Amino acid sequence: MPKSKKLQKQIENKLEKLTQLFKKIDEARAIDSNDPETWDSDTLYDLVANLKEALKLLENQKSIDDWGESIILEEGLCSLVDEYHEEKEDH
Repeated sequence: MPKSKKLQKQIENKLEKLTQLFKKIDEARAIDSNDPETWDSDTLYDLVANLKEALKLLENQKSIDDWGESIILEEGLCSLVDEYHEEKEDH
C-alpha cells in the first residue's frame, strides 16, 4: 500500500473518532449558565473526558526513553495531515 494511502486511512479513522467525540462534546451545550437546573456534574465530567480524548487524537502521543529523549508512541491527527500534505507535494 502506498504511503499516502496508508496515511489517508489513518487520517480517516482518526477523523471518524473525532466526529463521534464532537457529538458527545456537543451535549454540554445543554448547560445554561443562567439555569441551575441544567448544571449537571456528570455532563461536565464527561466533557472533560471527551476533550482529553479529542486532544489525544489531535496531538502526538509521546514518552521519554531511558536517555531522556522524547519518542513518539503514536502520531496525532495534526502530524498525520501535515505528513499527508508533504507526501502529496513531493509527488
